[in-house]
Amino acid sequence: MSMKDFDSLVGIWNEQKTSPNINYKEVINHYKTNRSKLSFKFLLEILAMLIAFSVVSYIFFTIEFEFWTSYVGLILVNICCIYFIAMQIINLKNIANSNTLFDKPQDHIQFIKEFKKSRYIQHTRNYKVYTFVLGLGLSLYFVEFFYRLNLAVMITVVAATIAWFVICYLYLMKIYIKKEEKRFNDMLTDLERLNEQFSDEV
Repeated sequence: MSMKDFDSLVGIWNEQKTSPNINYKEVINHYKTNRSKLSFKFLLEILAMLIAFSVVSYIFFTIEFEFWTSYVGLILVNICCIYFIAMQIINLKNIANSNTLFDKPQDHIQFIKEFKKSRYIQHTRNYKVYTFVLGLGLSLYFVEFFYRLNLAVMITVVAATIAWFVICYLYLMKIYIKKEEKRFNDMLTDLERLNEQFSDEV
């Protein structure tokens, strides 16, 4: 390496060392924005699933079915609704109770990492079980209509339902996971930038 190249390398290093500190307020506001959006998304999903639960419950108690499979199917669908609502309430509560950002930044970073891992498990392993139970519930519910609807209509309904499950599982869920992972990564990036800056100043 020539002396000129060495001087250039030293200059670049010095520029990096003397770069201005990050704007704490900007980073924290960005972190809080992502956190608020995540909480709001959970809240909307809870409300949407409460509506679905109410509709299914209304059908269960107001319509008389000929086959017991319809009642079992609706119960399974509502179990899925209850599970989803319960998980989102827990997620919402965890975010609301995570107040270690300023007291223990390292603990808060660890909390976000564990929360991210937990959500990924919910989206993958738990979602497979959720989809199976929901699909089983709808299948039992459709038994009633097999004897009431025209065969062509029944085939169309079943095909549309299967297509929707496939689209959700193979496409929409991947987009959902990708967006949430990005939000978690943005939050972790903000926290780690703050933590590194604090560590440099100590």
